[in-house]
Amino acid sequence: MKKKTNLTKLYLMVITLPKGKKEIIGDMLEKYDVTAYLSTLARGAIEKTFSKELMFCVIKEDQIKDAMLNIQDKFARFRNNISMVYAIPLDSIIGVSSYMALSNGGKR
Repeated sequence: MKKKTNLTKLYLMVITLPKGKKEIIGDMLEKYDVTAYLSTLARGAIEKTFSKELMFCVIKEDQIKDAMLNIQDKFARFRNNISMVYAIPLDSIIGVSSYMALSNGGKR
C-alpha cells in the first residue's frame, strides 16, 4: 500500500532589488528552505541608467509569509530605491519529478 503524503505547494518568488543587494537577500533566504534561486540584471524602459537586480527563487507555501516579512524589513534599509517581492504558484506548471527535485524530495 502506498503511503499518502501531503505535499506543500511551491511558489516562484520574484524579488526586484537595487543593484548590488542580491547577496543580502540571498543569504537571508537560506533559512527559508529556498532550494533554487537565480539572479540577473534588468534594465527599465524609462532611462538607460535605471537598472535593478531580479531574483527568482523557489519557496514552499508555508515559508512565504515569514520570508516576505523579512524581505520587507530588508527593503526598508535600502535608501531611495523601490523594491518589490511577489510569489506565483507553480502547481499548474510543474510535474511530480520537478516538484520532488525543487522541494528536496518533498521533505518538510
